[in-house]
Amino acid sequence: MKFSSYTNTALAAAEEGAAVLMKYYNSVLDIEYKGEIDPVTQADKNSQKAIIKVIKDVFPQHGILAEENGINEIEKDYCWIIDPLDGTVNFVHGIPMFCVSIGLKYKDEIISGVIYSPVMKEIFMAEKNKGAWLNGKKIKVSKIKDTIHSLAATGFPYYIRQNNTRVMKNFKNIVLEAQGIRRLGSAALDIAYVACGRFEFFWEEGLKPWDIAAGIVIAKEAGGKVSDYLFSDASVFKDTMIASNGTAVHKEILKIINGKK
Repeated sequence: MKFSSYTNTALAAAEEGAAVLMKYYNSVLDIEYKGEIDPVTQADKNSQKAIIKVIKDVFPQHGILAEENGINEIEKDYCWIIDPLDGTVNFVHGIPMFCVSIGLKYKDEIISGVIYSPVMKEIFMAEKNKGAWLNGKKIKVSKIKDTIHSLAATGFPYYIRQNNTRVMKNFKNIVLEAQGIRRLGSAALDIAYVACGRFEFFWEEGLKPWDIAAGIVIAKEAGGKVSDYLFSDASVFKDTMIASNGTAVHKEILKIINGKK
């Protein structure tokens, strides 16, 4: 597949960021905390610097929204939404489930995305109207249509200690309906795994734009459905998300979350 310069730049930036992460992986880290359980390391920060440099060298006028340095230019028509290390807790503990996630927003739509899992050597890519790809092979969501045979993924927001009523209620109700639930520790990878058919659905709240930007276009281009908890289209401006294989499973999960089942 021949991608645009946008997607090719996202790939080049993700590769640079991932190379930085691998230099630090399983080494001594300088760990700071943005919240009680929300770490950040020099790997996050240096990966982000490398990613932004690649993008700005090609598109100096584009905006940046990035997790680690407070840059917020989301109002620009073209804005790159960057998570230099999704799965920092995993990374700190030497668990290989982490990735670089880069999405490009044009106006209110994500038009390109790359999720790179460097330890697994997996690169998920998508561009609007060009399909979704994993390591150069086209991917599609699964065809399972019932929740009891669906494998799900979720995560817990950092505010769970302060406000966990809805989170735990949804977890309990969905685990009783699904085949099983996995918690990888990376929302970007959860969504990518829905796109390639490993999971049937993912749900989570308390999300930030950089958690889901790339995943939105990858899931859609793989034939999936993405929405918020109210069944409106998923957006980086919303903090709840369901990503599914687009079958009846999506409506069933919405019913559970909204107390209609």
